Amino acid sequence: MRSYREVKTMLAAMLLLVVLAAASCDSAAPEQPGPNGSQPVSSGIRIVGLNCNPSFDRQTAEEKRVHDRLLEQTGADVHITFSEEGSGGPCRSKRAAMLSSGEQLDFAELSITEAVQAFNEGLLLPLNDLLDRYGSHLKKSVVPEAFKLATYEGNILGIPIENGLHTLSALQIRADWLAKLQLQLPRTIDEFEQVLQAFKERDPDGNGKMDTVPLTVSSGGAFNMLESVLGSSFLPQGYAWWQDADGKLKPPELHPAYKAFLAKLADWNEKGYLWSDLLLSAANKQQELIADNRAGAVAATFSGTIVNAGELLRKSVPDYSYLPVVLEGEQGLNRLPASPIAYSVWVIYKKNASPEAVMKFFDYQGTYEGNMLTSFGIEGDNYTTTPDGMVEFIAEDKTDLAKAHYYAKYKTVFINWPGKPVWPVNAWTSAAYNLKREQVNRLPRFEPIDYGVFYDATKWQSYPKLDALNAYLSEQKVRVLNGEISVDSWDGIMARWLDMGGSQMIDDRNKQYAASLSP
Repeated sequence: MRSYREVKTMLAAMLLLVVLAAASCDSAAPEQPGPNGSQPVSSGIRIVGLNCNPSFDRQTAEEKRVHDRLLEQTGADVHITFSEEGSGGPCRSKRAAMLSSGEQLDFAELSITEAVQAFNEGLLLPLNDLLDRYGSHLKKSVVPEAFKLATYEGNILGIPIENGLHTLSALQIRADWLAKLQLQLPRTIDEFEQVLQAFKERDPDGNGKMDTVPLTVSSGGAFNMLESVLGSSFLPQGYAWWQDADGKLKPPELHPAYKAFLAKLADWNEKGYLWSDLLLSAANKQQELIADNRAGAVAATFSGTIVNAGELLRKSVPDYSYLPVVLEGEQGLNRLPASPIAYSVWVIYKKNASPEAVMKFFDYQGTYEGNMLTSFGIEGDNYTTTPDGMVEFIAEDKTDLAKAHYYAKYKTVFINWPGKPVWPVNAWTSAAYNLKREQVNRLPRFEPIDYGVFYDATKWQSYPKLDALNAYLSEQKVRVLNGEISVDSWDGIMARWLDMGGSQMIDDRNKQYAASLSP
């Protein structure tokens, strides 16, 4: 039901991979030895941010030296509170608890939708003036389109986190299996169905067992992931909200073509083409299926076939290859929803020790020097650079992010630096990320009709019913997929959904959409 901009969970997972997190050191002493034994570092203005990734808190001497270098460069004594249970709901709960208790919290990462809601609640500082006074590097380095997406009613809500992908998720197919079975990369739904049958029946992994899974998901997704990567091959408006003949926006599930899409998935499931654990599997089990050389086609974010998956698979199948593809359907738009240049922003709260200090800390990361320091630490102390500009860590394993003594603890700003690789670590994983990004960015895409529109659901009359509406629809989709009820019952299901509050939700969304079009 949610628009593509609201898939915060998936995006969050991807952002962890591309070093989009903030942090700080735990020391607060007023006088500190400088880096490499230099003169003491004077105390700065203490600012506190929230980091949703506790794996970045490595509590090493290298982190302390990065902290002190940042203090020298910006005057900010940066501290962090970590969400010990990770991102998503736990991090949102941690943030809410800090704000309600009065605990110091000066900056945090929010989705743009969350930032709109927080701004309307009076929690955020608009950053227009701070950027004019202290953000010259950010204004020069961050692309204008990203700032445009981070602007609401003329107010810049936060520093946008640039997204390096033109589309977030795609169908990825084992090209090496296709070659082994002498099959071409499928271009249509019908050709793909033939590939699924071959993956199921012709032992593409060559182990003599009929244990391969023709189609599965990764990146922690489930049915919604199948919708996001396959729906646009069936729906003429793509898998997105669409405008009917009266100009009213409606969800994809209300389009007549959605039933044909649902029927095809149910048919594939009945034929055994879908992984039996698809709907209930966690991300680690999805990755394990890929790593075990059993997954033929995967609906996933760009990195879904790499992280803890291809990293392990390559040890047994060095030449494996997952190729992203958009399938063509007779009624489909046959394009994937375009990803905005920014999904999230770093905001500054109104109750703040020093907005100026936070902005100076952010702005330093608008320089490539500040970017490299907050991403990888001090060159010569935590990492070295190869002749072609790639990073190698001074650690037990020079290419393993997990073994680095410093990694991304203070990183908040992410910029797609022209001429620089998005992932500059001299490791197989970074090379795989960069290649997959190039492949995914070549896929055809479209901008949904309400691309870039901010929706504040907290203002909707239907807001109290949204969870129930989403739960009901998800449950009915699963029932159709599993053959418990016929796809012919879909019209009745949607009629009930409308009566439950879906009709009001559609009206609420259309009201805000119309307001966004007003001069």
